[in-house]
Amino acid sequence: MTPTDLSGPLAYRSSILISYLCTMLLWGAVYIYMPILSPYTKMVSGSLQAAGLVMGAYGLSQMILRVPLGILSDRMRRRKPFIVLGFVFDGLANLGLILSGSTGMLFLSVFTSGIAASMWVPFTVLFSSYFPLGRIARSMSFIMFFSRLAQVCANYSGGKIADAWGWTIPFYVGGGLSFLGLILALGISEVRPEKSSDLSLTKALQVGRNRMLLISSFLCILMQFSNFAVAYGFSPIFAQQLGASKADLGLLLFWYLLPNLAGTLLSGTFIRRYLADRWILTVGFLLIAGAVFCIPLTGRLGTLFWVQAINGTGVGLVFPLLMGLSIQSIPREQQATAMGFFQSLYAVGMSLGPILSGFFAQQWGLSSVFVLNGLLCLLGAFFSFMKIPSASRNES
Repeated sequence: MTPTDLSGPLAYRSSILISYLCTMLLWGAVYIYMPILSPYTKMVSGSLQAAGLVMGAYGLSQMILRVPLGILSDRMRRRKPFIVLGFVFDGLANLGLILSGSTGMLFLSVFTSGIAASMWVPFTVLFSSYFPLGRIARSMSFIMFFSRLAQVCANYSGGKIADAWGWTIPFYVGGGLSFLGLILALGISEVRPEKSSDLSLTKALQVGRNRMLLISSFLCILMQFSNFAVAYGFSPIFAQQLGASKADLGLLLFWYLLPNLAGTLLSGTFIRRYLADRWILTVGFLLIAGAVFCIPLTGRLGTLFWVQAINGTGVGLVFPLLMGLSIQSIPREQQATAMGFFQSLYAVGMSLGPILSGFFAQQWGLSSVFVLNGLLCLLGAFFSFMKIPSASRNES
């Protein structure tokens, strides 16, 4: 098989379709319980700091595993087995959450869900291999669109399910989604690189020193720091202070993810035809910063929904573009390694964001979380404007 686009052979179109479905199931199995995870952890542990610690476990495992997984995938010239393993760990994470009755068990279960999410490294590289090199940013917008669509549906459903049948029922639903995804993943066709990567650790580190990879990774650390500290971590807890029910928590993330979905689809495709990458990223970070600063000033749940929508729009503009830029100049046989570096580095933000924000919340109150994260997103806007090339690498 050779890389192609959506007009290619039927076998490729079939694998692209299955990849979309598997993407939705992989992330649906995680995000079905995300609306209630931090409030549930706070209920079990009684501590804002413990809630931040458990949320941080999701990024911690990804920070540890994504580079080794990328290197291993490149050496094996295999992507599909890792996708299958992703669904196995998704199922184990949901099982652990069902059995969790302590902060430690919650931490271990969320850590396991991060292992599942780490398999996104070879998954995205396999999907990008269905497309020509010049369409990698476009392919990332497509696959990220379906990951965001899964999150929209799962978050909205998860809050409703928990409200109707109890805190733990979303974990059972997540287990079912994991099993279905495992079955579908077996039908994906694999596009293997023509040669195996012979990267030693030293050479792998040289891949990791690619300038655009490092710039994209740093910006994504800032974005994910805020994303997991605010949208998934402490906004739901703030919403509870405004009187939100479990169903409202799902709706809160729905309002965040729906415009995120639109921004994700447009960022690497339509918008990139007219705006330079520098401006897309700068505007995206400014939208995130403005929304985050506004959260503690919000006194009504309905207003908070609108603020979250602005936040989601900014993240949707930033994330897929950074993902595409991170591997655009990397040879095919080294792209899983590069993607591993990128996703491992931004997992630093996913882990530290909730953990440090939890410390800030415990010491200085919940509002300090939003001030901290707003300032970091302003830094992201400044860094984007200064370091991203002004000319877009527009795709035909």
